[in-house]
Amino acid sequence: MSMEKLSSEEKFKKGERVTWLGIIGNILLTIFKFFAGIVGHSQAMFADGAESLSDILATIVVLISLRVSRKPRDAEHQFGHGKAESLATAIVGMIVIIAGLYVLITSSRLLIGGKTRVPETIALVAAVVTIVIKEIMYRIVSVVAKNLNSSVIMANAWDYRKDAISSVVTFFGIAGARLGFPILDPLVAALVSFIIIKIGYDILHTATKELMDTIPDNPTSEQIIAVAEECKGVEHAVARARRMGQYVYVDMKIDINPDFTISQGHAIAKEVKSRLLNKLDNVADVMVHVNPHYD
Repeated sequence: MSMEKLSSEEKFKKGERVTWLGIIGNILLTIFKFFAGIVGHSQAMFADGAESLSDILATIVVLISLRVSRKPRDAEHQFGHGKAESLATAIVGMIVIIAGLYVLITSSRLLIGGKTRVPETIALVAAVVTIVIKEIMYRIVSVVAKNLNSSVIMANAWDYRKDAISSVVTFFGIAGARLGFPILDPLVAALVSFIIIKIGYDILHTATKELMDTIPDNPTSEQIIAVAEECKGVEHAVARARRMGQYVYVDMKIDINPDFTISQGHAIAKEVKSRLLNKLDNVADVMVHVNPHYD
């Protein structure tokens, strides 16, 4: 659970601020990478620039999804618009995979054709700058994503970590090429492509689970049931939960004494819902069904 309970508006503003930070940072880095790749004669760095270009597209998708998911419930979307985040997460995953495939194809052509050149120093500098900036961005964005319980913002954070990791590999490839092994530059670009594709797959897998209403990791069904069974009068409880963007919706059945009146059963159900909403930050709504409990 987070230390504070944020309103939907506060969550949106936090998510939007960190997303804009990513867009600005990626634009500046992409320009620098393409410049360093072209001027520095480095296929690995040019591939890194292509990867950052995909990051910009992914971050824009995240920003749009945050705006859509912010919309309140309406007659056609009675559970809200939270699934927009899951859809956006899937799109981010596909963009990352496409970027990885592009890098793999271009680097493979160079390896097969044997056209390699020794990279200049500027390509090495660009790799170091990228590693530092992307790791800082990952740490900032991942903290916000965990606080907001947002899969799409966390996908964006992993996109930054992916860039940092691939730039580490790029650095060694460029350094090796400058030490007398020019084939290492396109070879490293090909290796980086596999890292990119794997991260894209993981992001897409997360989105698929959410869209298929897989049991959420936070809060778990066990946590939800434990909170419900703390309420006086609840003999037993079962629950189903699903993610809607940053939020979790719960359908619950509770067993109570069959001698209780309808009013008493309603009061217990109301208490269960209240506790779940107050104790578990990610829970947005609870539907409670009351059953008589027989030994």
